[in-house]
Amino acid sequence: MKKTRIGIFGIGHNHAAAAIDTLRKTEGAEIAGLYEPSDETYARRVKENPGVYDDIPRFSLDELFAAGIEAAMVESSVPDLVATATICAERGLHVHMDKPAGTDLDAYKKFLDIAKDKKLVFQTGYMYRYNAGIRYVLNKAKRGELGRIYNIAATMSTKHPEWFKRQLSGYGVRCPSTFIFGGHLIDLVMKLKGNTEELTAFNAVSGDGGIELTDTSVIVMSYPDGIATVKTSSVEVNGWGMREFTVYGEKGTVSVSPIECPMIVREAAAGEGNPWKDCHRVIDIPEEGRYDVMMREFIDMIQGAIPYDVDFEHEYNLQKYTLKACGYDVD
Repeated sequence: MKKTRIGIFGIGHNHAAAAIDTLRKTEGAEIAGLYEPSDETYARRVKENPGVYDDIPRFSLDELFAAGIEAAMVESSVPDLVATATICAERGLHVHMDKPAGTDLDAYKKFLDIAKDKKLVFQTGYMYRYNAGIRYVLNKAKRGELGRIYNIAATMSTKHPEWFKRQLSGYGVRCPSTFIFGGHLIDLVMKLKGNTEELTAFNAVSGDGGIELTDTSVIVMSYPDGIATVKTSSVEVNGWGMREFTVYGEKGTVSVSPIECPMIVREAAAGEGNPWKDCHRVIDIPEEGRYDVMMREFIDMIQGAIPYDVDFEHEYNLQKYTLKACGYDVD
């Protein structure tokens, strides 16, 4: 099978190790090397993730560009993602870029325009797009099996340790919990309901652990025939187990909660059961690793095994609404 040579650009992102470890096991992928400009970041990430980087050579930026690569996996620290991805796109490389896409919409638009003009494969690291349960819900809705979609409820929370919250604070962005996590859920809402007519965010600072951080948010996205609520929080014990994506349609409801590890999918059809009693059934869907499908489809799209399908307008609007939810003026 043909191999696609990929360069790793940065390993400062919190998801870098798991995503790279998945990529190295993906059929058709070959990791040529990595570039990490910070010695401190490189040493720390290698120590934190034994075995992940052992046989991946570390190159300078020019050396990695000269290594015969066709694609870039951008896993740099969050503030550097877009700038790094732009350099790679200018070189004609297909790009997988982790998220979120920064606070500078103009810079992100520049990158997207370059990738679109060059017809590059661009994939963002929103892993829930590739979750089997989420795809079951989205496909069921798109086939019309739920009828008109009225309301959506989505939650991504957990109880973050102090070091993680301090890292969020260090990004220097408004509403860090929404900046990092909100895009995952806004993405899914927009895939079903499109651009919202009105977005309102309610944010709170819990003071948990003595850290002044906007750590809880509820975002309301209004549509002519319904409402989507998106909640993010860094202070909820067992928030992982309560993560959800629930779609309420005129013909039924489908919910994924927890979203992963374990993934549990429940559904109920209109007319089945008593309105005042629980009438759901659990759908048995095999759960793959968090990044398995994402990495596989990145390689397959580059090699033409699946159709080229990159919605650049959606990617831009997703970041625009995420920033709006954080309190940025994007209009």
